Amino acid sequence: MSIDLFDGLAPRKIEFKRQGKKRHAEPVTSAYLPGYLFADIPPELLAQAIQCRGLSPSLMMVSGQEVRKHVLPFLAKAAEENAEAQRIVESRDRAAMCQFQSGTALEVLAGPFIGRVVTFTSMVQAALDLHPMVEARTQIFGQSVRVRVDPLDVKRTAWE
Repeated sequence: MSIDLFDGLAPRKIEFKRQGKKRHAEPVTSAYLPGYLFADIPPELLAQAIQCRGLSPSLMMVSGQEVRKHVLPFLAKAAEENAEAQRIVESRDRAAMCQFQSGTALEVLAGPFIGRVVTFTSMVQAALDLHPMVEARTQIFGQSVRVRVDPLDVKRTAWE
């Protein structure tokens, strides 16, 4: 039995993650909704589509109203986020690829500030630095102080 082909869409997202011992975050592509495929299948082909090899038996139809109200805005937002991430990848903007946002609480794991919680401000790289450093603020003796820490020596706090 054969059916006519139909177009499907499985939205993808690009996230920037630092993996392993890399100091820079790298783009990682994954499924926005793993296991989901959006397709416009004509009603006369739906019965045949249910029998397609590889499609889950939990295939469900969504009303036109639900498509307009929820599915299309979601797909548009996913495409917009993906375009912005793709722009960052193409421009090789390391600061925008940083996995931390300004104000993120980080725990220092090694070095002179071990055990302290610092507030991320930016990624910086001075002329003599071999790699970028995390620039953050912390309280020392009642004053807010700017500190620089190796990106391998920090992690996001558990309560963040």
